[in-house]
Amino acid sequence: MTSYTAEIDAALASALNEFSAPGELYAPVHYLFEAGGKRVRPILTLLACETVGGDRRHAMAAAVAVELLHNFTLMHDDIMDRSPMRRGRPTVHTMYDENTAILSGDVMIGMAMRLLERSAQQAPDPLRVIRAFTTGLIEVCEGQSLDMSLAERHDVTVDEYFTMIDKKTAKLLEMSVAIGAIIAGATDAQLGHLTTFAREIGIAFQMQDDLLDLRGSEEFGKAPGGDIVEGKRTWLVLRTRDKARAAGPQMASCAAVVDDFFANNGLPRERVSEMAGCMRTLGVLDEAEAEIRRITEDAYDHLHTLPVSPAREALEDLASKLVVRTF
Repeated sequence: MTSYTAEIDAALASALNEFSAPGELYAPVHYLFEAGGKRVRPILTLLACETVGGDRRHAMAAAVAVELLHNFTLMHDDIMDRSPMRRGRPTVHTMYDENTAILSGDVMIGMAMRLLERSAQQAPDPLRVIRAFTTGLIEVCEGQSLDMSLAERHDVTVDEYFTMIDKKTAKLLEMSVAIGAIIAGATDAQLGHLTTFAREIGIAFQMQDDLLDLRGSEEFGKAPGGDIVEGKRTWLVLRTRDKARAAGPQMASCAAVVDDFFANNGLPRERVSEMAGCMRTLGVLDEAEAEIRRITEDAYDHLHTLPVSPAREALEDLASKLVVRTF
């Protein structure tokens, strides 16, 4: 995977060098990328292209476009969340100012579209490449909007949670593989299996992230229960609410904890252990782990319909690392 990252970083640096003036607009973009990144989504684009027999060089410009789109979402998310830090450095709106960050984020979409055109020309149907990209952009914005609306509601359902993470998290992974596969001229069946694989890995990734947040880890820079403190409507909280209510009087204490969570849009950090204890008692944590395994196994089943190749094996390895968080 290291060679893919190096190739992407070189292509990204070359692309950024095309956009330097005016400095007030482009300097924040360069600053954002100086912090590095795992390049998961562009790697998915290149591997998907190769998995269906394409030449990854044809998809490289599109892979960089995908990374630009991803970082556009991060820049704007940081503004909306008022986040002071990203990847160990001040966020763009903190380093510069909010108006600059908004405009620099906007121009990244234009930069991405220009790069995407270059790879699209290599595809049997260039418009399908553009359509996959714009669909991903629309879906991730819808997901962010839904996430914001759910944060204000007490009646969020598990289905709504899955719709939100599908759009906000999984769709960018799905878009990444779709673009690479379309450039390579994938059949409809191949494209369907690859996009389902990526979407389900994205869902499993987010559910695993919810578990990681609850347990906390110095390795991942998380204090236990940040989502509970912030009032996030995660699958864990929603299932705890539903199971506590279904259990009746014997779980009245857990129902009360959940009610306090929704009434106050979160819990004080000292009460995180109460919520976590209810999750364990009600079997929600075990259920989450089983659901992650089920979704991941189904994702691999779709991937395994494609011919065995080094690229397919690399896709499976990358997916495994995403879900279990080994990097």
